[in-house]
Amino acid sequence: MSEDVRHLADKIAIREVLDEYCLRLEVNDFEEWLDLFTQDSIYEVFRRELKGRDEIRAMLSLAPHGVHLGGALRIELQGDAAETIQNYAFYGDDPAHSNQGWYHRTLVRTDKGWKISRTKVKLQKHVTPAENA
Repeated sequence: MSEDVRHLADKIAIREVLDEYCLRLEVNDFEEWLDLFTQDSIYEVFRRELKGRDEIRAMLSLAPHGVHLGGALRIELQGDAAETIQNYAFYGDDPAHSNQGWYHRTLVRTDKGWKISRTKVKLQKHVTPAENA
């Protein structure tokens, strides 16, 4: 396979993983969502660093339900690893839990395909405009 074809195939495979990230949270069993991650994956959210699938499961399996929309995606391939950034919007079943921001992820090529090895969720900060603005 030529380098250009492999590059495109890798980007398509990574996009499929990240598409599944949102969908599996909503329509699949939680364990199927966890299968997108390496065993030793690190997940940073709400100023917490979760290490490994067990810690990720313990916190995120209790997360509010809703609809996750993955937006624009940038992929920077580096051999058997990739750095990505993707904006997102989450519309919670309870609107108080809705948020948006960016997913910063590292994916690695494994014998089972591309897997997420690190995620950092950066929430967009909301600023209320001044009344006289």
